[in-house]
Amino acid sequence: MSEQLQAHIQNLHDILEGQPVDECTAASLKQITTEIEIALAQADGTIPENAYNEALEQEAVRFTEDHPAIAQIIRQIMNTLDNIGI
Repeated sequence: MSEQLQAHIQNLHDILEGQPVDECTAASLKQITTEIEIALAQADGTIPENAYNEALEQEAVRFTEDHPAIAQIIRQIMNTLDNIGI
């Protein structure tokens, strides 16, 4: 995994650490985590390509108003994945 991607993921963890979230937000964050894991597995060639970028973008849009920092990090992760060819 690239250093830039690791930094973005760590940044997301840092923002989320200790912040209370409602059940809906927690479920959305779990979905984002799953989509990132799928993208990384695709990069390793362990699973076929999927339309994860679209799902991540939808999650970023949902977070934009209430959690702009999270939305920004999701987009940074998407850009990094794209830049490394995932």
